[in-house]
Amino acid sequence: MKACIISLGAKSSKDVAKECKNYFKKVDHLNLKKIRVHVSSKGLRVFYEDKDLEDYDCVYIRGSHKYSLLKRSITSALMDKVYVPISPSSFTIGNDKFLTMLHLARKKVPIPKTYLAMNAKKAREILKEVNYPIIMKVPSGTQGKGIVFADTEQSAKSVLDLFEVLKQPLIIQEFIDTSATDVRAIVVGDKVVASMKRIAKKGDLRANFHMGGKCRKYEMSYEAQEVAINAAKAVKAEICGVDILEGRKPMVIETNLSPGFQGLNKAIKKNVGEPIAKYLFEKTKEFKESGKKKDVDEIMNGLEKSHEIITNLNIKEGVIKIPRAVASVTKFDSDKEVVIKVEKGKLLIEDYKWLQ
Repeated sequence: MKACIISLGAKSSKDVAKECKNYFKKVDHLNLKKIRVHVSSKGLRVFYEDKDLEDYDCVYIRGSHKYSLLKRSITSALMDKVYVPISPSSFTIGNDKFLTMLHLARKKVPIPKTYLAMNAKKAREILKEVNYPIIMKVPSGTQGKGIVFADTEQSAKSVLDLFEVLKQPLIIQEFIDTSATDVRAIVVGDKVVASMKRIAKKGDLRANFHMGGKCRKYEMSYEAQEVAINAAKAVKAEICGVDILEGRKPMVIETNLSPGFQGLNKAIKKNVGEPIAKYLFEKTKEFKESGKKKDVDEIMNGLEKSHEIITNLNIKEGVIKIPRAVASVTKFDSDKEVVIKVEKGKLLIEDYKWLQ
């Protein structure tokens, strides 16, 4: 089987590609920037460096939220042909903080109280209603960027003046006091394969590793693991980073479709890329087997109705291989004695015993 990792070349993506080589026969790591998608009435085509993308059995796409539309387009084009662990809609939902909150809320995943202000005027109205302190952030920020803490209405208004310059929607969220810590979980399928506690550096409330926060190995409670798994399902991602605040009860504050592993690997003394690679391999096998079963079922249904199918002859060194569904209906196997009748453009195979 062949796998393809499409990313912007971050170390975590390279780790996954490296680990995949222990499972897949061939693994390619392609640059997301060199991919384009062509849409026409005939369907979607994916190109890499101006050539049709090679046929793969598994494609795992990672990369910045700035490429959400491209990642969604690639996945939409490939999802019926190959195994992809993240659905097309995930790249829209998971890369927008407020859309993430909406889908989490719909699936009853616990989240902090969250407001969306489309402009500064609406934001000022919300600031009069909320309880302080609060968190203010832009919908598309990552790695702790674009997040500001405000402990009073006055300080929030001051921050709002800065956000107003950005001319984009603003998220206002209740502050959950967890002593400047949060938990990052990596969800793969129905399991949390790794987790760590992130501790913000002194004077900062953002616990992100990229913002200078410290990471240490952490064993999540069963309840918190269930929350993380449900959050990943809510955004339709089989591989997902989930950030949780563990206060009186675990609450999800963010999901990440392309989580980094540097801090986590260091904290748990393991490579998170390994369980991801193993999962990709196992799910790809399932995908291929289910596809074969579907093809066989369709052929069987067709044979039961019409007793004929249209297919290509698979002839190698004079040996004809018949489709599995045909063998199933005729009960032919390699030991069966048959009579072969031939004419130009016609081949008839009959069971020898039935002719006696």
